[in-house]
Amino acid sequence: MDEFIANGFTNLVEHYKKSMNVFRPCRPGGEVLEQNLVTAFLMGCLKKPTEAHWGLEVPFVDDAKAKVHSSDKTRGNDFFELTSKSILDSTKKWRNHLDGFIYANETLYLIEAKRDYPATEFLKQIKADYDRLHSKELAISFHSMLNRPDVYDKPFGNIKQVKAVLLADTWRPTNFRLWESAFYKPRGHKSAYDLSWLKPMQRRACDLGFESSQSASESYSLLIAQTDDMAGSREIINNGL
Repeated sequence: MDEFIANGFTNLVEHYKKSMNVFRPCRPGGEVLEQNLVTAFLMGCLKKPTEAHWGLEVPFVDDAKAKVHSSDKTRGNDFFELTSKSILDSTKKWRNHLDGFIYANETLYLIEAKRDYPATEFLKQIKADYDRLHSKELAISFHSMLNRPDVYDKPFGNIKQVKAVLLADTWRPTNFRLWESAFYKPRGHKSAYDLSWLKPMQRRACDLGFESSQSASESYSLLIAQTDDMAGSREIINNGL
C-alpha cells in the first residue's frame, strides 16, 4: 500500500478511536455516514503537510452515451459509444457522485466509502463501488473537468498514476475476516464468492475495540483497500478517448 494512503489510514484509525469516545454523529445502534469517513480519511492524509488537491462529492456522467471533448485538436470531437450528446453540455447527465478524491505525489486517488451491511450485501455494494471507480464514465468525466481552457489548462499536469481506494466500516466480524482473507462462503452454500477482484488489492483491516450496543460479540472495525495503477483510467483521464 502506498505510504501516503497507509499513513492516512493510520491517522483515520487514531482519529476514530478518539472521536467515537467523545461523540458519535449517528442514531444509537447505527453507523457513521460515509461522508464523515471520507472526510476524516482526507484529514488523515493531510495531517503531514504535503502538496495535495482534494474534493468531495465529485459529480460524473452516468450516461455511457455522451460525446467526448478531445484535447487533440486534430481529432475534433470523438464519441463515447458513438452517440452525439456532448459530455460538456449534458448537465442533466452528471447525476453520479464520487465520494472523494485526493491528488498527491503525481497520483490521483479515487475514493469510495461504504457503510456496514451483512456480508453478502456488503460484498455486492463494495464490488459496485469497485466497478464504478474503474468505469469509463468516471474517467472521461474527470478528463473533461481537468481540461477546461476557459478556466485552466491541465491543473494537475500529466497524472503519472490513477489508483482506487475503497473505505468501509463494519460491526461484523465476518466482514473483517473476509477483508483480510478475500474469501467468503455463505453458510449452507457449496461455493465461495468470486473475490478475484479483491484479492490483488492491498488491504488493511483494523479493529477499533468498540463493542456494538446490540451485541457484545460485534466490534467496530475500519477497512481499506487500494488498487495498483489503473492504466486504462489514467490514459483516458490524461488524453481522453
